[in-house]
Amino acid sequence: MSVAPSPLMPFRSPEQLQALRLRRFGMASSTYALGLSILAVCWHLGLFPGPALVWVTVLFGLINLGLLTVFASGWNERAPDPSLTAAQVCLGVTMVAVILVLGRELQFVAAPFYSVLFVFGMLRLSGRELAGVAVYVLASYFAAVLLRFHLYADGLDHRVEFVSMALVVGSSVWFATAASYISRLRARLRSSIQQVGALAAQDPLTGLANRRQIDLELEAAVAHARRHRLPLCVAVVDVDHFKAVNDRHGHAVGDEVLRRMAHCLASALRAGDHLGRFGGEEFLLVLPATSLAQAGLMAERLRAQVEALRPLPAADPAVTASFGLAGLGDGEHLSDLLRRADRALYRAKDAGRNRVEIAPAAG
Repeated sequence: MSVAPSPLMPFRSPEQLQALRLRRFGMASSTYALGLSILAVCWHLGLFPGPALVWVTVLFGLINLGLLTVFASGWNERAPDPSLTAAQVCLGVTMVAVILVLGRELQFVAAPFYSVLFVFGMLRLSGRELAGVAVYVLASYFAAVLLRFHLYADGLDHRVEFVSMALVVGSSVWFATAASYISRLRARLRSSIQQVGALAAQDPLTGLANRRQIDLELEAAVAHARRHRLPLCVAVVDVDHFKAVNDRHGHAVGDEVLRRMAHCLASALRAGDHLGRFGGEEFLLVLPATSLAQAGLMAERLRAQVEALRPLPAADPAVTASFGLAGLGDGEHLSDLLRRADRALYRAKDAGRNRVEIAPAAG
């Protein structure tokens, strides 16, 4: 059974997640554009050579084009972090080192540029990853400094260089520490939101999705089925004679029957299927990419497994369940789909219970 998104963390389709990553990449690209604008001002003031500005602009353009191609093609989704945050930060760090080597008078740009990159990294990276970024920042920076001393040995003011080094080292350590702390806070907040979300989405008795959550899962499944032209079936499951169980044995036994029923249904589901408590003694099964014939066989198998549970004393009759099954029709509204499944359930009840009834096709 798939785990659904929390009501506190709205459901996003893969397409929506990819669009969000593209927006983040756009934010990073705008930062690059700001950096190039600063370099253009430096060139205008005679602090950065024109040919170097051209080469840096071309290199930035190629990097952004490459990243845009990766995001647009979906290749990034194969990576552990589909946002490619660490890769983007390291590319930015490398570009700062290139600018330091090409611009003799630009030692002052390192600290603020690195700070911006740390802020960008803390949005997604863990504390360990941020520590790795800090190591890469310092390693690439000192490599650039050595090249600067080699290329411009007679034209550098060593006092300014050492002050810049102190600023870079100090700010990198500070930002890495602060970013790591914020990253840990973010992880704790995410964990707390997930815990609260699970409580808000979960039926306390059975541990299944509650009515609100199974409705959200059904909406998402219907949208996916329509978008990809896939079949979708739902089944409303009702415990037969449940009021009699409560009247004869008490609500504690009735609650145990519902828990056993929920576990029986959940243990038989496939990855991608959804199950929730629909209300009282009713459950809702959502079966994506499943034809009506396949869903009928599955419902019949579940019906037999429920009948074999025997949660009551041996002298009592078996607890059984009735199933009302319906398949999503072309252009059918979600409420109409549920209405047809509910009518099929009532036909199963009228026909003697402990059976599966399939609703006729929509329309």
